Amino acid sequence: MKVILDTSAIIYLSNFSQFEEIILPKKVLEEVKDEFSKLKLSIFENAKILEAGKKELEEVKKIAKNTGDLSKLSQTDLEILALAKKFKYIIISDDHNIQNLAKKMGLKFLSIFNPSIKKFIKWKNFCKMCKKFYENDKEVCEICGSKLIKIPYC
Repeated sequence: MKVILDTSAIIYLSNFSQFEEIILPKKVLEEVKDEFSKLKLSIFENAKILEAGKKELEEVKKIAKNTGDLSKLSQTDLEILALAKKFKYIIISDDHNIQNLAKKMGLKFLSIFNPSIKKFIKWKNFCKMCKKFYENDKEVCEICGSKLIKIPYC
């Protein structure tokens, strides 16, 4: 199995020999802080450390903006998704925001501890006061000025 590891995969998995190839996004390496996980990284012999290109990142951002996921994804998350799209590797992550966008993009993913998401969710901004939906680039209600919240929109 060819995989891209999220930070949670490095922290929580103990057996990496099952993977044929591993991609470690550079941003994931920057997130690993604890000594035990750093030690695990030192034994990866078949891992490729890569950065996503600007073009791939922009494509992922465009999709994430459309689905309402962009504000919930970190630069690391975007890099994971961009590399998975480019190489068609399986993403190993418990992050439901990564999984949601991966599902939309037709990418495969696996969870470690938490159940994987079952269906894709599109997010929209919503005013609790006026009960009006807005596109994801809006943060404040045009009618009452209330701060908008993100909710699933089917």
